[in-house]
Amino acid sequence: MSASVDGFVEDAGGGFDWGAPDPEVFATHLEELRGTGVHLLGRRLYETMRYWDGRDDDPELDDAEREWARLWNALLKVVFSRTLTSVGAGARLATGSLADELARLQAEPDDTEIAVGGAELA
Repeated sequence: MSASVDGFVEDAGGGFDWGAPDPEVFATHLEELRGTGVHLLGRRLYETMRYWDGRDDDPELDDAEREWARLWNALLKVVFSRTLTSVGAGARLATGSLADELARLQAEPDDTEIAVGGAELA
């Protein structure tokens, strides 16, 4: 997650594109995503990450970004929201608390990494 020295994740207008990673940092994020099987995220991060939906083969993206899109789109996403009533393909709304969802996922037989993202949820 990107955060300023004083703890902000958004600029004054609510955006956080100021924290877009350089290629080396992006490569680190990509490597971490390769080992992730489930991503738990809040509504705002989920809506931001919808940018990657359907961009697996987008010629405007470089190779690393297309790989990110492929991995992200294949990943199960569990969205925590008090306002959303539905989410897109590859995602589901959380039905319990963060602790409930983690316990449910950890009880499954596969040994997949679980990532937690979003400033408020994390």
